[in-house]
Amino acid sequence: MHARNQRQRFWTANARGYSLIELMTALTILAIVAKIAMPHFDARRVDVVTAQRIAIANLRIARSNAITKSIHYQISIPTTTTIKMTRMLESPAGSGTWIADSAFVAQTITVPVGTQFKSTSVSTTIEFNSRGLATGLSAVKQLDVQDSFSVTKSLQVWPSGQVNEL
Repeated sequence: MHARNQRQRFWTANARGYSLIELMTALTILAIVAKIAMPHFDARRVDVVTAQRIAIANLRIARSNAITKSIHYQISIPTTTTIKMTRMLESPAGSGTWIADSAFVAQTITVPVGTQFKSTSVSTTIEFNSRGLATGLSAVKQLDVQDSFSVTKSLQVWPSGQVNEL
């Protein structure tokens, strides 16, 4: 009997783990933290970043096309919700001016629902030449995208043609 008592004490003395109360307390705290954090994971809040990245991507594509195809490309923001990419042709008169290529179907990209360009960005036109420079820009141009929560994301286009997010 003495050996049996020793074995029983061995198992109970070394039994480690969490009690049911400790597990329930930890799960309750985890649930409270998740409930507090949940409003910050609203999918609509991600849309403003998506809109900013769409604008950056299209500006970079236009610049890349201008360099690789040795012709001018233009990005314009005709409305608060659209970006338009147009291929340009040198005017036949040889004056050094570039006009929109009527044979090229301009790409119009819409930003995600609930986001829009700020009014200061509307009617902006940025043209990239065959060396990748943004023609007509003498200073950095900032474009702002805003969502329905008034969260704003910005990007910059430099005269050198570089496009950066802020």
